[in-house]
Amino acid sequence: MNFEQAKALRLKHWRDTLDDHDFRMQSPERHRSTLHEISARLVEEGLIDQLDQFDMDEMANAAYWLAVEELQACPILYRPSYGYDVVPKGGGPRFGKVFHSILTLDNNRGSKLQPYDGKVCRDGTGLMLKFSYANTTGRIDGLTLTLDDGRQFDLVATERMVEGVVYPVTQDPDVYRWMLDVVQVAMENKHFSIMEKVRPFFEMAKFLPCSACQDHFGKRDDCAACGGLGFTPKPEPPSYTLKPEE
Repeated sequence: MNFEQAKALRLKHWRDTLDDHDFRMQSPERHRSTLHEISARLVEEGLIDQLDQFDMDEMANAAYWLAVEELQACPILYRPSYGYDVVPKGGGPRFGKVFHSILTLDNNRGSKLQPYDGKVCRDGTGLMLKFSYANTTGRIDGLTLTLDDGRQFDLVATERMVEGVVYPVTQDPDVYRWMLDVVQVAMENKHFSIMEKVRPFFEMAKFLPCSACQDHFGKRDDCAACGGLGFTPKPEPPSYTLKPEE
């Protein structure tokens, strides 16, 4: 393989990573840092110069901010780093729990040969749940799980892993108000280091920016939808119990 072939192959790898929509949307920060790492290695290996690296890093940065905007526009999205209670539509005893895409049923069989009950994975049409003990499968659309027998469940976020530490969802409205202000300033100024620290906790909060006033200063105070707060609670399913019925 000559120099030009090696360069073309490595640039294709960078481009494929840039165009990986699922990677970008599931983990915008990791997607950006991976692209920066690839471009840095290309400079070290003499395949590109620093001007090329600057252009590539700017494209990676633009992809990051686009992903953040898209996620804010569509916040109801399954995330592998979250923990979810799986509860029946309409309420009732919890079915199980999903954490890092691994399903554990509340009436777990406890078999040593089957350390988990199912796993969420992605195929050509979207997210699916495969059970480890049966041929049953399910589809995840937004935060709704539909099994192939027709049963439907809500996925209720309860926790998230951030840099190896599991945190509960943010439920304090004052904390969310502070994060909303910080995120808005970081977005306006394209301040990546601040966004990287705050965004994971902002996304897993029990609140959403108000869809009516969009937290605009001139509209917020008189907004009937949010009562002047600039944000509203996320939709939640009916109450449910954590233990299955006997």
